[in-house]
Amino acid sequence: MKWNWGKSIVLAFVLFCGFISSIVVAAFQQDFDLVSDTYYQDELVYQERIQEHINLAQSGAKVSITQEGRSVVFSFPQEFSGAKGEIHFYHPSRSIFDRSFSISLDENRQQTIFGEELTKGRYKVKLTWTSGGVDYFQEEGIFIR
Repeated sequence: MKWNWGKSIVLAFVLFCGFISSIVVAAFQQDFDLVSDTYYQDELVYQERIQEHINLAQSGAKVSITQEGRSVVFSFPQEFSGAKGEIHFYHPSRSIFDRSFSISLDENRQQTIFGEELTKGRYKVKLTWTSGGVDYFQEEGIFIR
């Protein structure tokens, strides 16, 4: 059997088609999570989120978010001592790792989220709370080791 240019071109075409087919199959097996399942409704209340962020800026205070090992400690300033709301950990790559916690401050105006409750990785922490009849919102990125 003699090898010629025609056979080489056909072989190259078959290999190229096999490569493209494997890419297509791999692409369809990927799992893509939305930022939110209710993103249309979230967009409708986005102006409220902007106002909550402005309220935080006008207060001049900010919640301190620190890591102690794998645990995350939220320290609220004196102005927010009676805060009620939610802490949401958003994991950008997998929605199954998202977690939400109600704010319940101790006598030092702190709340600790233990690392065992969170998967390792990058998170966007979204705090939404009400204190003194005013709504506030703060967002920060952290990395859980």
